Amino acid sequence: MERIFVFIELIFLKMKILLYKILLSILFFIPVASVFANDSSKIKEVPDKFIRMTMNPKRPKIPDALNTSIIRFVPKDDKLAATGVYVDLIGAIHIGDQKYFQQLNREFEKYDALLYEMVADKDSVGGQPVRFVERQDNQPDGGAIKSDFIKNKKHPSDKKGFKTGMAVVGGMQLGAKDMLGLAFQVDWIDYSVKNMVHADMSPDKFAETMDKRGESFLTLFMDLFVQGLKQQQVNKNKAPGDLALLFALFSNNRELVMKRIMAQQFADTDVLDNLGGENGSAIITERNIVAMNVLRKQLDKGVKKIGVFYGAGHLSDMSRRLINEFDMKFVDERWVEAWNLRLPSIKKFNK
Repeated sequence: MERIFVFIELIFLKMKILLYKILLSILFFIPVASVFANDSSKIKEVPDKFIRMTMNPKRPKIPDALNTSIIRFVPKDDKLAATGVYVDLIGAIHIGDQKYFQQLNREFEKYDALLYEMVADKDSVGGQPVRFVERQDNQPDGGAIKSDFIKNKKHPSDKKGFKTGMAVVGGMQLGAKDMLGLAFQVDWIDYSVKNMVHADMSPDKFAETMDKRGESFLTLFMDLFVQGLKQQQVNKNKAPGDLALLFALFSNNRELVMKRIMAQQFADTDVLDNLGGENGSAIITERNIVAMNVLRKQLDKGVKKIGVFYGAGHLSDMSRRLINEFDMKFVDERWVEAWNLRLPSIKKFNK
């Protein structure tokens, strides 16, 4: 019986890893001490990876961290570039270590405008956008939320399929956060600072756009699930084996082991490639168009130091748009540690 139980647990764990891999891929596109090089005269090749796993230099097979990139673009026009105009694309993983989000908060202080993603209603009285999960006619204390979504009781985002999809994503986010011992971006990023600029769709606009494209959360999940299965077949040597999963299942440091397994999967994944581009998807392509329109307005206003904080899955498509539509060029990248994959030190462990 014990063997059967372990076998069943192993199967469920394998399925859970695949599902969380898909979910965390979605997390790359739903809601640093180093310095950039100054030489912007050379046109460099745009990176094709915005997430990486670094290894211990002394023990190359042991993971150190999962990192996300910040990539910089400047105008191709040298005179315009000399005025100090630049755009940083800041790749996000929406669940990460608390230190990751605290570091990002410090990074954001240096921008004149920090454009951020969040499928949320714009508040009609000038407050922060109201997230979909917070959409209620009344707050817990009885005060009414004065935002645009209240004006019309019939909303595309009220459709059962859309609401269910958003609820499923939210529930799986909680599960992934707890399983990996991580924190939520929305709990740690300070959206109240003055340079924050909402650059995303409202829930209604997002639901309308998905509907017009014949998309839904179900089709999205199924597409990613199929792509994930195909990729596992192609990269069998990189997929976690049964022994690794068993070790994770019974490890005293299960969170760390699971983080390492998931980090390797993300570092090798390309399941999001088909969701970008002109004919890609509402969740990436259409939302990127919204973000780029907001970026254009900021540049037209004369804003120079701009950051765009979006899920890492958006950055490939955004990079193409900056080059083709904004006449910019990539000049450099740097990396921020999102997940610490190191074993805790003995001193720390004994405290």
